[in-house]
Amino acid sequence: MESAVEGAIRLKPEYIVGLSVLATAALLIMWGMFWSAVAKSQENIMDILKSPSFFKTVTVMGVIAATVILSLAGRLEGNITGAILSGIAGYVLGQLSGKSESKG
Repeated sequence: MESAVEGAIRLKPEYIVGLSVLATAALLIMWGMFWSAVAKSQENIMDILKSPSFFKTVTVMGVIAATVILSLAGRLEGNITGAILSGIAGYVLGQLSGKSESKG
């Protein structure tokens, strides 16, 4: 029996490179917007960089970008992609619900 990845249409290498460049450009734009907002708010940059939520956000963004690229490149099966993305969604929503319950 043929696996889903083998049966899926694989993208050509130049499309994979293009998607990687697109994802990198999107991340750079998001970083630019983030640091622009930090500069406008006049927050202390070291406080932001030392914040645990900063590292959580960076990690989630990186995992999502890598998962999307690998999935579109045909390197991950759909059920694995769904599991990774639903795990991330559960993690983020769990963090949000934990904060709202502790305030109440």
